Formats: sequence, C-alpha cells, structure tokens
Amino acid sequence: MNKLFIGLLIVAAGAGTFLLLRKKKDSTETNDPKKEWILGAWKTDAVTAADSNFNKYVFDFQKSGDVIRTLNDSVKADTSHYEWNKAGELLWKKNAGDSATVTYTVLKLTSDSLQIVSKDSLSFLFTKIK
Repeated sequence: MNKLFIGLLIVAAGAGTFLLLRKKKDSTETNDPKKEWILGAWKTDAVTAADSNFNKYVFDFQKSGDVIRTLNDSVKADTSHYEWNKAGELLWKKNAGDSATVTYTVLKLTSDSLQIVSKDSLSFLFTKIK
C-alpha cells in the first residue's frame, strides 16, 4: 500500500511540475501570429524633411529582428533592429544591443499594410512589396 501511495505521489508531483512549467512558458511567450505579417519587404510614400530619398527606400523586416534598408533595391543603406514590447508596440533601434529606441504604436498591421505612429506624432504608412 505504501509503495502504491509513493508511486502515485511521484506521478502527481511530476504532472504538477510539467503543468507548472508549461503554463510558465506559455505566459512568457508574447508571439502574436499577426506579428509575423511584418516580415518581408515594405515601401512607404512618406517624405520626411530629414531624408529626401525616404520614399525610395525598401525596408526588409527579417525574422531575426533586423531591418535592412536599401535604396532602389540595389544599394544597401543600413541595418537597424526592431522588436515588439509586451504592449504590442514596435521598438526601432540602431542595433540589437542599443538601449536608445524609438517606440511606434501600431495603428494597423495587415498582410499588406503597416501603419505606425511615434510618440512625436510622426506617422508612416508602409505597403508590402509583392
């Protein structure tokens, strides 16, 4: 009888540990399937005063979190980094280890359009390149 009780206790402890670890993993995962829509090449029609070529850039969002910006699909201009925070905002950095970020609120994210706005009210509408 004691062996049966000890066996059931071990099984119950194992099952409890499994469920606790599984629940903890699920709660820390913030992956939203819609966030995968950002992957790929995007173009914007916005023109900013800082860069007259801004509407000619192609922004390629990589799964690794890198954003490769090219000019006219040929000249690689630079690479930056993006990530999502828990509030679903898009954080844009110069590189992955950079602590300085520009936070964008995502107003619209579909499979073919992305509209973001910064805290300074700079708004960008990106369209996916097919």
